[in-house]
Amino acid sequence: MVTDVYDPGYDLAGLRDEQRQEYAQHKITSAFSVAAAIVLHFFTFGLFTLIYYGFKHSELPMIKHDDFGAGRAIGFYFIPFFNLYWQFVFWLRLVERLNFQLRLRRLEPSISKGLMLATLILGLVPVVNLACLVTFPICIGQIQMACNSMVDTQLR
Repeated sequence: MVTDVYDPGYDLAGLRDEQRQEYAQHKITSAFSVAAAIVLHFFTFGLFTLIYYGFKHSELPMIKHDDFGAGRAIGFYFIPFFNLYWQFVFWLRLVERLNFQLRLRRLEPSISKGLMLATLILGLVPVVNLACLVTFPICIGQIQMACNSMVDTQLR
């Protein structure tokens, strides 16, 4: 039996209607261009991406006890050496939380956690990290499309 609510194998049918409504209360209210997100990522050398998607953590409901908001998400990124660990927590939790919101709305989870994990690992390897110039924008596109679809879709 899967007990992690963010796990794709978790049975959402076991949630009470009140729980389902509570879990679905996000604060993502406006769509943003996927292309603009990718261009701004390159133009700001990733700073836009860190801050914009860091704030997404505060716009999503805190469901698990170890979910975090924007302050922790962004702030921990600036701690030397700890940020090597934190980037995995930051991005993978964002992917899990967004995919969970899509599942609550009976939409297919559209963000590849495997691709995000591979991108983060590649980013740590010298020379090979150049592949992130291709894979990270793909991940950003998937995340932004998921955010945009949450704006357009109500809980079903």
